[in-house]
Amino acid sequence: MLPGRRRPHRLLRRIRSQERGSPVAAPLSLPTRLWRVFGALAIAHVALVLVGISFESTPFLGDSRRALQADLVNSSLQKVLTGDYVEFVGYLSFLAAAVLLARLLTSTGPTAGWLTSLMQAAAVTFTSITFAGGFAAGVTALYDGHHGVPLDAIVPMSDLRIFAFYVSVGVLGVFLLAAAGAVRRSGLLPCWVAWTGYAVGALCLVSGPIEPVWDAINYASLVFFVWLLAVAVLALRGPRGAVAPEREPASLVA
Repeated sequence: MLPGRRRPHRLLRRIRSQERGSPVAAPLSLPTRLWRVFGALAIAHVALVLVGISFESTPFLGDSRRALQADLVNSSLQKVLTGDYVEFVGYLSFLAAAVLLARLLTSTGPTAGWLTSLMQAAAVTFTSITFAGGFAAGVTALYDGHHGVPLDAIVPMSDLRIFAFYVSVGVLGVFLLAAAGAVRRSGLLPCWVAWTGYAVGALCLVSGPIEPVWDAINYASLVFFVWLLAVAVLALRGPRGAVAPEREPASLVA
């Protein structure tokens, strides 16, 4: 630089660098931070649910009387309740993540608004069935079994928990189908997220009717976990096409 000539102001150099197309470091925008919050909540959901299930002793439809006795009467009440609470927090994480994802995928137009509203409604319905029909019925059967209620009286409550799980997975399919449509409308995530979302959502939606001939419910839940983790990883990296906003040309005095 020539003697006596001042160096341009740092802000002016930054704007000129943007005008030339050079990459400019910028703080994370609010949407990018929210995408990362969604990713963390989604991973927390999967992790907490799997950890909670590992603590539980869960009866299945058609179990023998001895197996029901072992799960509902002779199991460790404290251990199972701990697992239920961990899983409960995991589903709270899903509710927060699902509503946030719907907001992040919001775009213009009535179709996009309908899809994201359907996502939120399905997420609330899914967690409501899980909490009221699944956790409440299952914990009631477990508690009564450990406090002297006859086995024949608590088995219907346990069966209610199982059928609530079947219904909730169908509602989860509605959420996934709506989410896949919202992804296609917004273009913020890769196309494979939408197409796999359609596939997993359809599997969840029909898993109840085909459960008697194939263990579809559990497989659908596991495939959903894989899909959600993949989307969470993308979210932690930031949405596709997120670029720094263009600046209007400005006249600054050096």
